[in-house]
Amino acid sequence: MDRRYISKIAVYYTLCLIIFSLIPVPDLGISRFQLFEIDKLAHFIMYFSLTILWSFASKNLYNSTFKLLLFAIFFGFVLEIFQHILPFGRYFDLGDLVANSLGVIFGIFILYCIKKKLL
Repeated sequence: MDRRYISKIAVYYTLCLIIFSLIPVPDLGISRFQLFEIDKLAHFIMYFSLTILWSFASKNLYNSTFKLLLFAIFFGFVLEIFQHILPFGRYFDLGDLVANSLGVIFGIFILYCIKKKLL
């Protein structure tokens, strides 16, 4: 598939991730920190997908892995900070940050396995 096309998909995906992370949500009565909630799986999958998309959108698929790791984890951290700062009824959730980071790390692991032809 054309890298420019994948890059466009990655940009749109990232914009959607920003929007969905910052839109107001009703208070669901969920406690402030629970590590094992269903939304943590969604966070894991979203950041795994973000990592895979951006890796295939980059010019050099494997040499930018460490930069991608840092960027994606930092991106998730910044969105969590914005959830805390902005008055949209969202809050910083350490469990979300952990799930985001694990999704990124798993994505990097899968990319490593592809590079080494383990998958």
